[in-house]
Amino acid sequence: MALRMRKAERAEEEFQMAPMIDMVFLLLVFFMCVSTLAQAQKVAEVELPESEESDVPEDLSDRGTVSVDAAGVIYLGAAPISLEDMKAAITASMKENPRMRILVRADQSAEYGDIKKVLKACSEAGAYEVIYATYQSR
Repeated sequence: MALRMRKAERAEEEFQMAPMIDMVFLLLVFFMCVSTLAQAQKVAEVELPESEESDVPEDLSDRGTVSVDAAGVIYLGAAPISLEDMKAAITASMKENPRMRILVRADQSAEYGDIKKVLKACSEAGAYEVIYATYQSR
């Protein structure tokens, strides 16, 4: 006498939507945060001068960006700012992060007098390292 065991018939498992909805929501939040940060880190558009001796730094951390356009307008990030307010902002940033370096991006058509004022204000604000940005023309 042979005993046969029958497998219990199971209903096919349904596709679980809750984990997929969770993942879509997390991706949405992630991309919203990244796009907000990317907009906060924008800098003013300037045409940088070319230099054969320029070097691209490997360490881009701890940088503050100041731009000077062709008309002599100063920008901290992408926002126009006065020289006094720029100096105060750099002073406050240097107190929070003493290792911060300032990247000065000046338009190739900007007058040197405007750039000199920015460099002097950065120095007076306590910036120990000011980097002048150029394009590599090699």
